[in-house]
Parts: sequence; structure tokens; C-alpha cells
Amino acid sequence: MIIVRRFTDENEMKNLKPPLLIYGRRKTGKTFFVKTLFRNYYYFFVKKDRSIYFENRNEVINYREMIRIIEEFKEKTMIVDEFHRLPGDFLDWLHAKSPNNVVLITSTLHLAKKLAGRRSPILGLFLEYQMRLIDERDILINLEKYVKNPKKLVEMATYLREPILLRWFSKDLIPVLKHLKLVVPALVGEIFTEEEKELSARYEGILRALSIGKNTLSEVASMLYSYNLIEKQDIASIKPYVKMLCELGLVKRIPEYFGKRFYYFVSSPIIDLYYYLDEKYNFSETDVSEKCIAEKIPKHVEDFFRSLLSKLFGMRAFIINKPDMEIDIALAEFKKLKIVAEVKWKNNVSRGEMKRVEEKLKKFRNCRKILIVPEKNAVEKELEEVEVWDVKGILEKIKEMHPKGWKN
Repeated sequence: MIIVRRFTDENEMKNLKPPLLIYGRRKTGKTFFVKTLFRNYYYFFVKKDRSIYFENRNEVINYREMIRIIEEFKEKTMIVDEFHRLPGDFLDWLHAKSPNNVVLITSTLHLAKKLAGRRSPILGLFLEYQMRLIDERDILINLEKYVKNPKKLVEMATYLREPILLRWFSKDLIPVLKHLKLVVPALVGEIFTEEEKELSARYEGILRALSIGKNTLSEVASMLYSYNLIEKQDIASIKPYVKMLCELGLVKRIPEYFGKRFYYFVSSPIIDLYYYLDEKYNFSETDVSEKCIAEKIPKHVEDFFRSLLSKLFGMRAFIINKPDMEIDIALAEFKKLKIVAEVKWKNNVSRGEMKRVEEKLKKFRNCRKILIVPEKNAVEKELEEVEVWDVKGILEKIKEMHPKGWKN
């Protein structure tokens, strides 16, 4: 297993001190990150039976003993993991004592939002920080020393943003992705267990629909209706479920440029890949070829670069998806389109393809135009108005534009 340093999260957290509330979807590396961030700490893990594992002494203690330790050792940072399992009066104790040495960790996003609400007993006592998948910039910089081939580097980075996959890191991506049959259902099921909600057929149906390219609410509703999962072919029937999936971090939405619609995508590439393969090839019941697995990689890489460029330029990503015009990446500042980009994820881009890219992007005036390829020698000709970016150049831009830690 390789260790990935989360420079972005470190940079955002460097000026934050306890009391803190760290929350996020399960298996996003919250506990490991917090332990590396704070050195002089006591770590308590609250088990499902409400007993508490005190890691520093390698023993199981009760709730009252944990409170005593927190009050006695005020010079230490107290990390309380899965604190939502503690008795209800824990929040009242926090309100009454206002300890300034406590870091709370929870995988229950609903609780985190509730604690930030108006009626929370600890409102205003804790700063909140949400842990997401590993930042695209961080994973690229971390993997650079392990994977020298630029194309493979980005493909590995795309999927290894999921910390759970780091334990199976190898130079060959496809064999790892072939063994998602147990990993993904367990991961998704665990998320819903922690939220005290079942992974119902409707939730799973939405994930399946998004994975095969049904990215608008109307398309999702149509598919769920055809599967008899909703009574009416009406987006109102699925809105609460989609909203829940967005809050859980399983789904993200991107607005349409100069439109009112949103496009929805599965946030995690490995979850998206699993449901795509299962919907199309019955992956959960049978083996699939490497060719089948590779089908979705270009789309996931495209999404990787959309998010990466959005962060590099500090602009919001939009979708341009018209019958006569579809753009891979569109970035806007204050709703004014600034950057359009295409991704050609192949080792050779022909002159004909280059010409089509140039003609398409030329339609956007007063915009920066970018073509992204694995290596610059993949293109057969230079383009006049279009910048050609390759992985090597992108790595250099990351190191130039962002935290000093990335230069190490």
C-alpha cells in the first residue's frame, strides 16, 4: 500500500485548530488524515455497541472514562471517531464544557448537517471540514514517482482518488478494477447503513441510470419508470432520492451553460464503473473482459480533467451538450465562458481529428482553447488558436500554481 499525502487538505486545514468536526463519506481517509495532521493526540473509536476503543492504551473503555480522560488531559488533542454512536448527552456535555481540544469525526453526513443547524446544541462551537475523494492535483503528484508513463499515470490517478484502492496499488490498473465485485457493493451498502437508510432499489436504480449515461433527471425518471421502480414518470418522484445521493457524496451535479438544467454524475469512478459494467454486462454475476472495463476509462479521465482544470483556474465547470455542439470541458467565471477544452485520450491524434477539434473550438470567441493529450508527440500538427496540454506540462503547472508541498 502506498501512502498518499493530501497536500490540498493540509493546506486548507493548516490554520484550523480544535474544536473541529471532520465529516465525509465512508472510506475517504478521514481518520488517517486526522492522525497525520495532529501529533500529540489521544484517539478514541466508538464501536457500534457504544463501547470505546482507546487506541493509545490498547483497551476498551466506557463513555464516562472517556469523558474523564478528555477533561484531565487538556494539553492533548482528543480525536473521537464515529462520535455519533455516543449517548445523546455527549452533545450536551460539549455544549456545557466547550472543550477546545476535541476533534470529532463522523461518516454520517446527515448528522454533520444537523449539527450545523440552528437548533444544534453545539452550534458555533466547532469548525466543520468535509473530506472528499483525494484531490486530483494531490493524487497526480503522489503517483508521479511510481508511474512514469503519462497515460497510465492519469488513468491510475483517476481511480486511486478512492483511498480504499490504495491498498491494492499496482502498475497495472485493469486487474485491480476487475475485482470490484465485492468492494463496491460493500462500500455503498456501508454508506447507507451508517445513514440508517437501506440501499433501496430506487437509490441503486439512480446510480445505475447515471452510470450508463442517463445524466438528466428526466432521463433517470424514465429509466426508473420502465423498471417499475417509480409509479409515475415524473422527476418529482426521484428528486428526494437524488438530493440524498448528492448529500451523501455519491452523486454530483454540474449546471448546463446558459440553461436551467443540471447534469448528474456518479462522483466515484469505481462506483460508476461497477454499475456500468453490471448494467451492461452483468458484472456482478460473471467475469468481463479487459476491453469492457476499458470502455469507461476515457469518460472518467475526461471528468478528471474537468475537475482538475476547474481547480487550477478557480472557475466553475459547466456542461455544454447541444445536438450540434458538445464540449468536453467548459469553464466560466461569473457565468461568462472563459475556457473550452477537449480531451483526446489516445497515443495518436490524427490530422483529421486535430482539424475537427480546431473547428469546433473556434466557434467560441474570446475563450481560451485547450486540447489535452497524454503526450505532445501524440498530435501530428500544431494548432494556431488551440493550446496543446500534455500530462508533463500539467504536472509542471500544478507545481507552479499551488502549495509548496507539491514541489517536494
